Amino acid sequence: GGLECRTSISVSRGELHRAPGGDWSAMAVVPSSQAYERRDDDEESTEGKLYFKFSETRVPCVVRKVLEENGWREWDPERHPESLWSLHWKSGRFKLSDWDRCLPHQRINHCPKTSNITKKDNLHRNMKRLAGSYGAVYNFVPTTYVLPNEYVNFMREYAEQSEPQIWICKPSDSSRGRGIFLIRDMSELIYDQQYIIQRYIKDPLLIGGFKFDLRLYVLVPTFQPMRAYMYEEGLVRFATEKYTCDHSTDLSNVYSHLTNSSINKYSPSLNENKATIGPGCKWPLSRLVRYFESMNMDAATIMQRIKNIIVLTLLALWPKVPAQESGFELLGFDVMLDSQLDPWLIEVNASPALATDTTLDLQVKAPLLADTLKVLGMRPQPVEEKKRGRKPLSHSSGATAPATNRRQSPSTDRPLSNTSSSSSRSTPGSAPPRSSSSSTASSASTVRAPHASGRAAAHPKGGAPAHAGVSPSSSP
Repeated sequence: GGLECRTSISVSRGELHRAPGGDWSAMAVVPSSQAYERRDDDEESTEGKLYFKFSETRVPCVVRKVLEENGWREWDPERHPESLWSLHWKSGRFKLSDWDRCLPHQRINHCPKTSNITKKDNLHRNMKRLAGSYGAVYNFVPTTYVLPNEYVNFMREYAEQSEPQIWICKPSDSSRGRGIFLIRDMSELIYDQQYIIQRYIKDPLLIGGFKFDLRLYVLVPTFQPMRAYMYEEGLVRFATEKYTCDHSTDLSNVYSHLTNSSINKYSPSLNENKATIGPGCKWPLSRLVRYFESMNMDAATIMQRIKNIIVLTLLALWPKVPAQESGFELLGFDVMLDSQLDPWLIEVNASPALATDTTLDLQVKAPLLADTLKVLGMRPQPVEEKKRGRKPLSHSSGATAPATNRRQSPSTDRPLSNTSSSSSRSTPGSAPPRSSSSSTASSASTVRAPHASGRAAAHPKGGAPAHAGVSPSSSP
């Protein structure tokens, strides 16, 4: 009758900290276009050293900077064997053969089949499928149609609306706000590629009269079994002109209706001291939480509701991602709150932007990447692996039993416990139980997803844990 998932809670803080080789709190902003000077290896042995591999030129500069600050060196195809690198990072997708060739110590920053939620059309299809099976617990995505495939269904919905509604149109495989436009009338609907058309959230929660959404970072180090961590810090992205939504509203004003930073950084009012939000178009998530608390809003419950929809979205991937131990995903979830404080999932990004155009970007993204390395617990090439290879992995389309975990749990100097408890479950509307673990300031609990009894049921109230690790007991 219900969908169950085990959720273990872990903590990884987003504040600035001193990393080997540098102090993030004192670092200057690094422009995205700035190239870092590559550091050549000494003539000494490569044994025991960590190497990273970049196979494309568009890898964000902050990724290289964080790796080098943490003692990593860049793999050189002309000087080093393929088996030497431990991390392969790129923004694009990998081929299945890339996972097959990975040795036990090697990790790559994507997993097969995750496009089932990172492409807008696939996200819609999977959420629709799960909503058909489990009901209103999956009612956290606005009404969506894929064009042209679902054009007839959209026209039926359009014809039945009692008054003109606003719809937002987006290319199904695009990012950074490119190609997005809003319509009220069918005569305005023009497209030359596959689009999704989505009911516009016309009553968003506003701060100072400005629309905003949340960019939340979720690390999934393994899908079989599934574990996921939501980073405590994130970004709040604001539109830069005040929001209105009446019959006279100019739907072409992207600075009022869209929150993408890649768009609003060109706004004429970007650096103005705007009401409540100040200059710029971004806040850290921690500032938003403080704002909620200052307005006597239940920030813990709001964040817990957001974590619930992240867990439910990730469960769409669990039966689809094949069992493999080399890939991981750092995902960017975009969530918007409406005036009733209900969270809505807008989209999921496979390669969330890691550009460091502002000081705030660097303050959030550099520690995020440093903590990602700690959670993954990567290691250099063992001496014995230099003389042997590894059998290819089997990539079946469905879920298979997980292989024996060949990686040691990461040991860190920051609280990153991922211990799960299967003996207790919280019920809808109650706070998740806390464990009494004596190691670090972390908590562990098991969360049972609410039964499909309406939209509100998808958001059990309770304290907001810092990170959520998911371990589903069965396929959805």
